[in-house]
This record gives sequence, C-alpha cells and structure tokens, in this order.
Amino acid sequence: MSADIVSATCPLPAIVDAMAGNTSSILRFRRRGVPTSVSYDRCWFDVHLLATALSSRGIGTGTRVAIHGATSYEWVLADLACVRTGAVSVALYASAPPQRVLDAAMESRCRLIFTDRADAVPLFRAAGLDVLFLDSEQESPEGTVGVSTLLDKIGDTGRRSAAPRHGPFTIVSTSGTLAEPKLFAVAAASLMFTMDRFAEIYGISGRDRLLLYLPLSHLPQRMMLYWGLGAEMDFVLSDPAHIVADGAHQPTLHVTVPRVLEYLHRRVVNAVQRAGADSPGARADAYRQAFGPAIRSIFVGSAPTDPALMAELLAAGLPVFEVYGTTELGMIGLNTPTHRRPGTVGRPIPWGQVRLDPDTREIQVRTPTPFLYGRLVDGYVEPHQWAPERFEPTADVGEYDDGYLVVRGRLRDFLVLSSGEKVFARPIETAVERECGAGMSQLVKLADGRLGVLLFFADGGDVDEADLVDRLQRVSRSLHPWERPKAYAIIGRMPTVEEGCLTETTKPRRHAIEGVHGRTARWLPLGSRKAAPIGTE
Repeated sequence: MSADIVSATCPLPAIVDAMAGNTSSILRFRRRGVPTSVSYDRCWFDVHLLATALSSRGIGTGTRVAIHGATSYEWVLADLACVRTGAVSVALYASAPPQRVLDAAMESRCRLIFTDRADAVPLFRAAGLDVLFLDSEQESPEGTVGVSTLLDKIGDTGRRSAAPRHGPFTIVSTSGTLAEPKLFAVAAASLMFTMDRFAEIYGISGRDRLLLYLPLSHLPQRMMLYWGLGAEMDFVLSDPAHIVADGAHQPTLHVTVPRVLEYLHRRVVNAVQRAGADSPGARADAYRQAFGPAIRSIFVGSAPTDPALMAELLAAGLPVFEVYGTTELGMIGLNTPTHRRPGTVGRPIPWGQVRLDPDTREIQVRTPTPFLYGRLVDGYVEPHQWAPERFEPTADVGEYDDGYLVVRGRLRDFLVLSSGEKVFARPIETAVERECGAGMSQLVKLADGRLGVLLFFADGGDVDEADLVDRLQRVSRSLHPWERPKAYAIIGRMPTVEEGCLTETTKPRRHAIEGVHGRTARWLPLGSRKAAPIGTE
C-alpha cells in the first residue's frame, strides 16, 4: 500500500459532519414494517446523539465495537457513531451463528456489541459485553436498551465536529472459503479511491439513488454507502424480500450478488408462466418492472454469475455489470459500459495490473490501494507491509479471453490425484448439479485415491437412485477418464452456515464440507447401489 494512503487522514468524519444541515438528501427504510424516511440532517443528529451515548459508556478512540445485524437505519447509525467517537467497528454478518459472532467479538476485544438477534443477547451479556439492541423491527429484549429508545433519552449536547482520525476504521472478516475466517482491519482512503474510479467509469453522482439490501457487514456495500453520503445521494435501505416493492422508490443503482439475481429470475419466470405469456419479451418486461424504470447500473459480484442468466438480463435491456475483487485486495476486474462481455469479470482495473501465474494460472494483482490495512493478531492490528512492485496472490484461478478476465474458481477447487493429474472440480460439480437436479455437489478425493462426489438434496434425499446413477454416468462419459467420479454419496439436506460448511454469504467451505459430510457419508460405487466401505482421505 502506498505511503500516502497509509498516512492519509480518514475521510469518513468529514463526510459525516457534512450531513448536518442537509435537509434535501434522504434515507428511506422500514421501521417495524412502516415505510419511513429521514433527511441527512436528521440522520446526522441521530448519529450525534448515539455517539454521545457511546462516549458516556466509555467508548472512544480505538475502542472496538461489534455491529451484528441486518441492513437497517439503526445499523447505519451504529456504524457512523463509531466514526464520530473514533471507535473501530467490527462488522459481523447477521447470518453468523451467535457463538461465532461472540468468538469474533472477543477475538477483536470488543467492549460493546450492537445486535438485532434477541436470542443472542443473553450469550453476549454473559460474556461481559455491553449490549445495545438494533430495534428497527422488534421490541428490545427485557433488560436491554434499544437504539431508538436510547436516542429518545439523550438531550442535545451541542453540535460539534468529529475529531480527525488516521489508520483503520473497521475490522472485517475474510470469507473463510479456504480456511477458518481471519479478521483484518481496513482504512477508508482505499475505499474512497476505488469509488472515485467507479464514479468516473460508470457516471455515478449525487443524482443517483442507491438500493442497499445486502448486509452492511459486506464491505462493498459500505464503500458505496460512504461515498454516496459524501456525494449527497439518496438511499433506500431494504432487504432481499422487499427488493421489488422498494423499486417504487425508483433506485438508479443496485449492488447485488448472483443468488439474488437467481431469485429474481425464478420470480420472473413464475410470474410470466402463471400469466400464460412466457416469452423473451414478457420476461424482459417483468425484469424491467422488478428493477424499476430508473435503473442505470446493477453491479454484481462476490461469486460467478451464470452466463446464460447474464445474457438474459442484458437482452432485457438491464445495465448489469459483473465485477470482481477480493476482500483483502479490493477491485480487480470490471465490466464497464464500454467493455462488457458475459461470462467474464471484465477487464483488469485501469489503476492496477493483473497477471496469471504461468504454472498455476492463479490471478495475481498489483494495486496501489488494497483494502487490507493489517491483520488482527492477539487483539492487535499488525499493519501489512505492501511492496508497490509486488504482485499479490488471490487464490483464484483464471484465464484471459481477448483481454477479458475469466475466473475459473479457487485454487482449492483443484484436486491432485495420485497420478499427478490435476482435476478442476467446479465445472464437474456444475455439470453434476444440472444433470442430477442436486442443490449442491462437491467432488472429493477418496482414501483410495479415486474421486467421489457428494450430492446434496434439499428435499430429504428422496431420489430414484437408479435414475441418479444413470445421470451420473451420463456426466462421467463426457469427462476425461481421470476426471470421472468412481463413487457417490447422497446427503438428504443442504449444508448450513451453523455447522460451518458455508460462509455467512453462503459460499461453500470445501474443507469443512469434506470433514462434516464426506468422512461419514455412505459411499456407493458408481454403477452399483450396494454400500461400499469407501472413505475420504
């Protein structure tokens, strides 16, 4: 990371201070199901009051404060109040099991936690954490103060500017797809630099209105939020269940992930089929209705988007841009209005360099503004020493297609056989899922060195095994001999976040799935329905 970014004054306090007096820019949200809106000026005042309350509870410069909850106005207040007090927020996914949240809060040495999980409050309080409830949709648990109640009890202590701050402002977590999640600190200057480049490339300005429905613990969501606040953009704070309904506010920008686009695809298909008018034109009309008439840019990332779905959305006239980055390194590849190709993550960022390792095809990046400031070790942030000339690893495998970057999967998706052959698991798994109708599958290396495939079914595993074997063999015949699974196992449910098999963003964790399901599965040789004592390595 360049020295000017490391030493830069954090831009966030000034952005928050500038909200005061702005009565024209609006944040819209639901409070206990009722549509509500506040001006920037009112939001600033609520942030000011909450910061005052935090200060009275001993929260100040450098104090760690966990925020655990779904996207809401109260989440924004908690985050911006940390900015004003100089506290370091620790952003934790609402979908994370409470014990995992507590472990992260304790590892980060938090003194206070905001949460919207009433069932988790006793656990957090028993661990000695001060708890404030994010009470946008429910009453606060008995004995716990809600944010809105707290604000009502605080008098105005006078308007004053936030103190300048340097270094990291928040702590976030790696995805945990390759190993156990790791906590690291982020400085805001890199985020704002990236958003300035986005504004130039996509024409984003204060005239836009952003629909936010992914968790605000997701760093790109907050990056868009902070920059938008500085640009005086209107916001709609929503959730996946209200995306279409909140389209009535005519958002111009969406930040989304493939699974949300797939949900909207299913909704559109079901709607046009019920109407008896399923056609490309009818689907295009339904898509445009779902996103609203004002939409200008839809950014999708975090995982690969199905190229067929992307092509369908583009054919409907939707401005969808698949982008690619990592939590540590920031943005890496962008599809843009002038350079867009479905099935790729676009061209490398114009402010950095991207190359492929000649042996492993790992994507490596040299960027002046990575997001990672330093890793959390024994409760302390150890600043990472970035060498400007060094290419950093991503653990992703890719290739170029006429200058466009294609992400093929993770390095962990390659299985090395005893023969020395490398098998890329993800394309095989995708083929198996489509042919067999499985909700998910995972290729594993068995104890005897052969390949097996775990098949997950959400319906309890009530499948016709003879038909399933026929389908698996059909896939097998399309593969190279060394790629062919020799055994299969049926799991009658999907893997879960709670058991550690999925990240909080529902990405598979291969090592955990193999440990939880692969080692205890009832493996059957492919071609026979008799149980066989086949285990994983």
